[in-house]
Amino acid sequence: MSLLQRPWAGAVLIVAAVFLAWSNSFTAPFHLDDHGSIITNESIRRLWPPDWLSPPATGGETVSGRPVLNFTFALNHAIGGRDVIGYHVANLLIHAAAALVLWRILRRTPAVGGPGVALVAALLWALHPLQTGAVTYVVQRAESLAGLWLLLTLYAYVRGASGGGRRWFVLAVVSALLGIGTKETAVVAPLLVLLYDRAFLAGSFRAAWRARGTVHAALFATWLPLAVLVWSNHGRGGSAGTGVIGVGDYFFTQCEAIVHYLRLVVWPVGQVFDHGMVVAGGFGEVVPQMVLLLALAAGTLWLLGRNHPAGFAGACFFLLLAPSSSFVPVATQTIAEHRMYLALAVPVALGVAAVTAGLCRMSAASRLAGVLAAVAIVTLGGLTLARNQVYASELTLWSDTVAKRPGNPRAQYNLGLARAQADRPADAEAAFRRTLALNPQHAYAHFELGKAALLAGRWPVAAESFAAALAADPPFVDARVNLARALVRLQRPDQAIGHYRQALADELGAVDIRLELAELLVAQGQEREGETLLRAALQRDAGSVSGWFALANLLAGQQRFPAAIEAYGAVLVREPGHHDARANLANCLLFTGRIDEAIAHYETVLRARPNDSAVRENLNVARELQRRR
Repeated sequence: MSLLQRPWAGAVLIVAAVFLAWSNSFTAPFHLDDHGSIITNESIRRLWPPDWLSPPATGGETVSGRPVLNFTFALNHAIGGRDVIGYHVANLLIHAAAALVLWRILRRTPAVGGPGVALVAALLWALHPLQTGAVTYVVQRAESLAGLWLLLTLYAYVRGASGGGRRWFVLAVVSALLGIGTKETAVVAPLLVLLYDRAFLAGSFRAAWRARGTVHAALFATWLPLAVLVWSNHGRGGSAGTGVIGVGDYFFTQCEAIVHYLRLVVWPVGQVFDHGMVVAGGFGEVVPQMVLLLALAAGTLWLLGRNHPAGFAGACFFLLLAPSSSFVPVATQTIAEHRMYLALAVPVALGVAAVTAGLCRMSAASRLAGVLAAVAIVTLGGLTLARNQVYASELTLWSDTVAKRPGNPRAQYNLGLARAQADRPADAEAAFRRTLALNPQHAYAHFELGKAALLAGRWPVAAESFAAALAADPPFVDARVNLARALVRLQRPDQAIGHYRQALADELGAVDIRLELAELLVAQGQEREGETLLRAALQRDAGSVSGWFALANLLAGQQRFPAAIEAYGAVLVREPGHHDARANLANCLLFTGRIDEAIAHYETVLRARPNDSAVRENLNVARELQRRR
């Protein structure tokens, strides 16, 4: 027996190859949907009580309705917080485990062609750069983990049906349930198991159901909790449904998408992180792709009718892609390469089996097959290493995406954010303007342009941009608050107050909005309402230094010195180095005749700010009063 045909050696090779191919990915930052599903996802902050059982329906659409996926992020957070390395390690372990299970399934499938073919196919699948979308992009653990559960469901069923005992059937059902709780694509697991049983174990559907009908019924019963999860999460936060794109348009687009995926299988160059909402122009635009796919589908049905192993393979390919790449619209992306994660196993396994069968007719076939396999494995591993470099930063990822899909407004917008973070404001503004050229109603691009104008002191431009953001997205509270700030600087306080009031009505718990509105009201002479708002803000956040400081200044301005002294004291308890509060406190103490205390505070401020002439002058006044006593 060859060394690589030994189970332990094959397992070591697969795991080592996976970690080598992704060795440059561990420090890749969180990207795009990672932020809503991990960074700002409050439900993963603790393991118990299990908040992760109820993932957020909005803001974290990738985890919405997927408690098992959310639990893995909670586990990551419990171990390492937001350290991205731990999330990448977990993704790689999941991917390596999926490759191992796939390898064991292929070894047990007679039509594959033997242990060597199974090992090569598993390695090529594991190292293919098309997998980076589901492995390097952290949040797409949804795809890889669902793939692992589906593979484990099939493997456990095969072991149970091959005399392994009832415990394997239990594992199959449990794995199917875990898959359902990870991603809806796991819905196809019972169908794949039944087709495999018919093709390689029982010989017919009737025989498969007669022999193991109870297990099949239990697997199909896992659709019930899936229905509950989807229904209770209202179409997963609106990420699935017909609201954005019609069924027909989506179907035509998927004809383009699937052929694009197949091209990447053979020629994995030109991958795109985010295709955006690409929509095919209609039937006439996708005729060649549709003809190809119809031919493949017809061939699959013909082979299925004859219970040929290739028919099972073809059915796997179409079933695995059906939940996301058929006619049910996905509202966030029409083309996404990570959807090929598990479906990639079909063309890879068929290709390896076909090449091996062809070489068997040649002399020295074994040596040539080994050379070809080694070249393919090394090549794919190298391409994966290269592709992972694109994920190294927000700037590299979105620059690559925009270079390949310049008409994608989401990519242009995120490139603008990455450039702003890299301190390239002019380039960032150019990207935001290109975003608006592609989508004039992009509220966040208007907002970012407004922020840049506000920082640069271009108040009219800022106000115009924030108003445009609000027109595109009226509930956009941050845009409304910033519009109010711009209006204050444009000396239009009445309009600013109106926007602050609306922002506060939209976001009742916002302490900062209360504080800013209160300060503006005080400046406009509406001191009573301003004080009410300040005290309400401090009830919600007693630790707010700015809130106590604003309240203290208001009280001091009204010559309510005892109350002002108490408020300034609250500031200094929370921030002893707040020298403006200390100087104002000294003034209030001086007014109330507490001269020694005032002098002590003035001296403390001058030690930190020796050139503060106003404080020095007040100190001299205090010392003179002290001498006259």
